[in-house]
Amino acid sequence: MEGIFYKDQGTGPVIILLHGFCETHQIWDGFAEELAKEFRVITPDLPGFGKSELPPQPFSIADIGSQMVAWVSYLKIAKPVIIGHSLGGYIALAMAKINKSQFSGIGLFHSTAFADSEEKKANRNKTIDFVQKHGLEPFVESFVPSLFYQKNHPQIPFVKDLTGKTQINTFLGYTHAMKDRPTSENFIQNIGSYLLILSGIYDSIIPHQTSIEASLLAKNAIFKPLDDTGHMGMFESANDALSAIVDFRKYRI
Repeated sequence: MEGIFYKDQGTGPVIILLHGFCETHQIWDGFAEELAKEFRVITPDLPGFGKSELPPQPFSIADIGSQMVAWVSYLKIAKPVIIGHSLGGYIALAMAKINKSQFSGIGLFHSTAFADSEEKKANRNKTIDFVQKHGLEPFVESFVPSLFYQKNHPQIPFVKDLTGKTQINTFLGYTHAMKDRPTSENFIQNIGSYLLILSGIYDSIIPHQTSIEASLLAKNAIFKPLDDTGHMGMFESANDALSAIVDFRKYRI
């Protein structure tokens, strides 16, 4: 399927890792290689990020989910597990809503099933105005360190560089789409062990309490808190996050 760039490594049951906002498939480098010792791991660039084409605007999270479901079908992947980081989790939920039976399970990796609060929507509007006036660089300088619990984490420069390469149209289009996405509360209520939730204890983007509330709403969902972790568990708690995903993939087969 033209338009979606992806990296494909390993063999066995499939795990698809969806990156977050202002990231690319490269955010999973190293992490994906560990998973690929046991599984086939596919890491795409979401539409508009990295080497993948941005769809016409305006678009919704559901639109991106539909495009990614079509991509999975095109690759003829049977029953993959979809793990989505932040924005990637919103898209994983959208994909499951379209065709739940197409996937063995989905994981919210520092993500949420809840819609934006009115305060969050207002903050997104402020971010749009700020970036339109000042560009992406000053946003990146303040935003990226806030993702990490350890403010001197060695991966901060890498994430700043990755985030800073995001195209303005992509940034604005996805910010609008995230702001307007509907809640998935009803969808997850009876989803059970189909759902994995990975939560950073010190996540400033998706508060840990919010993830706890989602885990209680989704009865029998698999919930894994990550200690000493903000929003970037693939770096801050890689071993614990890997272990949780490996167990989830094996359990869902």
